[in-house]
Amino acid sequence: LILAQELGYIPTMASIDPLDWQTPPAGQILERIRQDRPAGSVILLHDAGGDRSETIAALPELIAYLKARGDEIVPLHRLLGVPKEAVMPAIPSADPAPPRLVAGTGLNLVQALENGLWGFLMVATALLFLRTLLVVGLALRRARLEPHVTMTDDFNPLVSVILAAHNEEAVLGPTLRALLASEDPAHFEVILIVDGSTDRTGAIVAELARMEPRLRLVSQPNRGKAVALRSALALARHEIIVMLDADTQFAPDTIAELVRPLADPQVGAVSGHIRVGMPTNLLGRFQALEYLSAFNLDRRAFDALNAITVVPGAASAYRAEAIRAAGGIQSDTLAEDTDLTLALHRAGYRVRHTPRARAVTEAPRSIRGLFRQRKRWSFGTLQCLWKHRRLFCNPAFGWLGCFAIPGIWFFQLLLVALAPVVDLWLILALLGGAAGPALFYAGIFLTVDLALALIACRLEGEPARTAWLVLPMRLLYRPLLSFAVLSSLHRALRGTWMAWGRQDRWGQARRRWRTGVTSCNIVIGSSAPCWRSVWLAA
Repeated sequence: LILAQELGYIPTMASIDPLDWQTPPAGQILERIRQDRPAGSVILLHDAGGDRSETIAALPELIAYLKARGDEIVPLHRLLGVPKEAVMPAIPSADPAPPRLVAGTGLNLVQALENGLWGFLMVATALLFLRTLLVVGLALRRARLEPHVTMTDDFNPLVSVILAAHNEEAVLGPTLRALLASEDPAHFEVILIVDGSTDRTGAIVAELARMEPRLRLVSQPNRGKAVALRSALALARHEIIVMLDADTQFAPDTIAELVRPLADPQVGAVSGHIRVGMPTNLLGRFQALEYLSAFNLDRRAFDALNAITVVPGAASAYRAEAIRAAGGIQSDTLAEDTDLTLALHRAGYRVRHTPRARAVTEAPRSIRGLFRQRKRWSFGTLQCLWKHRRLFCNPAFGWLGCFAIPGIWFFQLLLVALAPVVDLWLILALLGGAAGPALFYAGIFLTVDLALALIACRLEGEPARTAWLVLPMRLLYRPLLSFAVLSSLHRALRGTWMAWGRQDRWGQARRRWRTGVTSCNIVIGSSAPCWRSVWLAA
C-alpha cells in the first residue's frame, strides 16, 4: 500500500480501525467504519486472536454499504497491477508443519504478553487508585485531629538513648550535640557503641564523654549494627529505649514527643517523623520529596490502622519489655528495624507514629551511594517479608496482614521492579499507534504521584512547587529504584548474602526547626567546640 500511494494508485493510505479486536457488536463495527470512511481508504479487520464472529457477521453489511456508495472492492494485486503470486505466494506443498507451528506459537505468545500487560496496567491502576484514596483520607484525617490530640504530662519516664557508629566522624559530633541539647536533660542517658571504627569516631565520642556524664562510650570489634545495638540495649538502665542513627539529628523536643505515646501500655514502639535535611543537589531533593510523599504520608495513614511495617531506627522509641517479648534485636536480616517492627506486631503490641517527633537525616548525594542504600533496603525488606511470611494475608493481624504486607509485595517490589518494562512497552505502544490508551495510563500514574506529593507538601508546610519534582523523578529517579529492586530480587533468587556496604558521609545536611516562636538551626558537620552549639533565635 505504501508503494501504491507513492506511485499514485490510491489517494491516501490512512486506515480505518473499527477496533473489532475488542469484539464489539457487528452493528457497532459497521457504524465505526461509516464514521471514519471519509478519513481513510484501508479498512483494518482482524482474522485471528480470539472470537471473530462479530467481525464475520459485519462483513455482509459492510460489503453492501461500500457497494451502495459506489466503492469497488478489489484484491491487492489488482490495486498494485502485479500478478497475484507476487503478493500472495502459494504455500509450497513440501512446507513442513513445525516452522508454521513455531511461528504461530510466537505470535500467540506476543499477543498473550500484550494482553497480559494491558490487564496488569488496568489492575495496577485500579489498586493504586484505591490505595491512594485510603492513604490520603487517613492522612488528612490524622492531620485534622492532630492539633486536638492531648498528651498526658504525667508520663515522664527515664530514657536510655542508644546508637551504633562505624566510621561516622563526619556526622557524629553534631548528632550528639543536638541530642544532648534536648529538653528535659536529666531524664535520659546516651549509650554509644563504636563498632570497630577506623577513623576518628571513637576520639570524637571520647572527647564529648569527658565533658558530658550522660554519655557512655563502649568500643567493640566490628560486628555489625544489629549486634552493636544489642550490646547497647544490654547496658541500658531504663525501660524506655530511644534509638537514632549517627547521621540523624533530633529537634529539641523529639525525645519527649517520641516517648509520649508509650504512656499506653499496649504501645510497643513509636516512629518519629524523619525528613531529609536541606538537600544540596537534585538527587537529594528527589529523596526529600520521597520522604514526604511516601514514607511519612504512609506512616501518618497506617498509624490509624495499626499497620506500620517499619519503625525506622533513625528515630524511634520502644519499651524494653516489648523488645524482649519480640525476641530482641536480630542480626539475620539487613533491615533490623523492619524485622523488629514486624516481630512487635506478632507479639501483640501496637506500633504508633507521631509527626511531632521531628528528625533530619542525611541522604546519599551520589547515584552510587543511593543505589547501595536502596539495594540494601530492598534486600533487607525481602528477608523480613520471608521471615515473617505468616503475616501475609493473615486476618488475625488485621490491616497489617491483609493490606500493608501485600502492599509491600505489590507496590514497593513488584510494581517498582516492573516499572522499566511497563515504561518501555508504553513507549512502543505510542510508536505503534496506541497513543490513547498508553497516554491514559501514564497520565493516571503521574496524576496519582502528583496528588500525593501536593497533599504531603501541604501537610508538611512545604511550598506546592516542590511537588512538581515528581515529573522529573518519574524519568530520572524511579528507574534507579527499579534497578535496585531488580538487583535485590536477583540476589535473593540466587540465594546469596549481601553485605551492609560502605556508606558515604558528607556532613552537609541542614534543617531549621520551628516550634512556636522559637527556631533551631542544626547543621550536620558543624565544627563548633561546645556540645551546646545549637543556635536558638526568637
